[in-house]
Amino acid sequence: MATTPDAAAAPARGPAEGGAAPAGTVYPKPAYAWYVTGLLLVTSVIAYVDRLILGFLIDPIKADLQLSDTEAGLLLGVAFALFYVTMGIPIGRLIDTRSKKGVLAVCMAFWSAMTTLCGFATSFVMLFLARCGVGAGEAAMNPAAVSIIGDHFPKEKVARPISVYTLSIHAGGGLAVILGGVLIQWFASLGPVSILGFENIETWRLVFVVIGLPGLVVALLVWMTIRDRPAGGGAPGAPRQAVPWSEVFAYLRGHAKLYGLLFGGLVSFGFYIYAVQGWYPAMLVRTYGVSPLQISTTYGVIFFTFGILGALAVDPLLRFLNARGHADAPALACLLAALAMTVPAAIAPLMPTFALSLAVWSVAMFGWALTTSVSFAAIVLVTPPGMRGLMIAAYMVLMNVTGGAFGTVLVGALSDHVYGPEHLNYAIATQAAIFMPLAALLFAALRRPYRRAIREQEAAA
Repeated sequence: MATTPDAAAAPARGPAEGGAAPAGTVYPKPAYAWYVTGLLLVTSVIAYVDRLILGFLIDPIKADLQLSDTEAGLLLGVAFALFYVTMGIPIGRLIDTRSKKGVLAVCMAFWSAMTTLCGFATSFVMLFLARCGVGAGEAAMNPAAVSIIGDHFPKEKVARPISVYTLSIHAGGGLAVILGGVLIQWFASLGPVSILGFENIETWRLVFVVIGLPGLVVALLVWMTIRDRPAGGGAPGAPRQAVPWSEVFAYLRGHAKLYGLLFGGLVSFGFYIYAVQGWYPAMLVRTYGVSPLQISTTYGVIFFTFGILGALAVDPLLRFLNARGHADAPALACLLAALAMTVPAAIAPLMPTFALSLAVWSVAMFGWALTTSVSFAAIVLVTPPGMRGLMIAAYMVLMNVTGGAFGTVLVGALSDHVYGPEHLNYAIATQAAIFMPLAALLFAALRRPYRRAIREQEAAA
């Protein structure tokens, strides 16, 4: 088989529709495959900064636009999730049938423009609609990236690049907090700032404008340097055919228990993590009286550091579990992480001091990162390549229509109507105490059907 400039001469085995690669499958040279992974990592970091920066800025936005905690919860959750969910499945299908890098580049340019537009919102409605635009664009990020990575690495090597890619979730979340604090401090030191006729612009508006611009540049780089490859390996430009919907539905019917438990556990987990993404910085300010800069240099650094450590732990953990005969290693890893972080997640907001709260929360952050990273690998390893974009999209849709849309709203409602805004920490602790044990139970039930699915893949190979 002839090679392309980015392809290795020797064939390598990888996943095809039935779990095995066709004979003579060619994958890119490792250097190029890792370049693509690195660029997707950067792309995703930008996506998560754009997504999560609102949580750091929510209190000054509330004050400026005169919002309640429930309205803030709608901005943090529903506004983003509404079009993220609406566009998720159609975009996932496009990713499996059209240019993956093209879909990703266009969507990235769009969400970056919408992030910048958030800085010009003068009402709840305007900001809500701009956040809807961010959600619509970001619907392409994870389905496209995970599918592209799966096309560039053989099955036996895909867990490591996926875990590296998922560093972006936590690096982006940490950078959102760090950059938010630094930029607010810097803009405050500049005095009154005017842009496009707007005078004396609030610092939160300037933050949105600044962080939205880099994505436009990176979108161009994605378009120019990533080469689309067919699912399961092969040469760039090879014909791609969509898996018929009838086959998709037949596959899902045959694996309903597998995906029901996997997605159910991850959705329960999502009710906690989306609440934390949206509300934890505000909770730290209200509960412990710390400044935004203090949060950026402590909470932000912990988010960044322990998030990366948790993601990097995925590959050695899966290797360790596989070496000991656990065919369900991804499911077992999710269970262990959920069990380990349940108590820290629930008690961290209730600690008597700021330092102790962050120390306990760092354990939950590690488990959060590990679970998120494992989830993508878990889906890729049991899903046919021609359906990966669609299944990752379905996963993200479910996460955002449930935990993403209502996790933050539930915390806001508990704050407004049960505990009071001054006890936002109780609202977050309540949510953790309910949904983390539920996630652990579902992950425990997942182990048997996951082992069965792995055996099916091995038999097909």
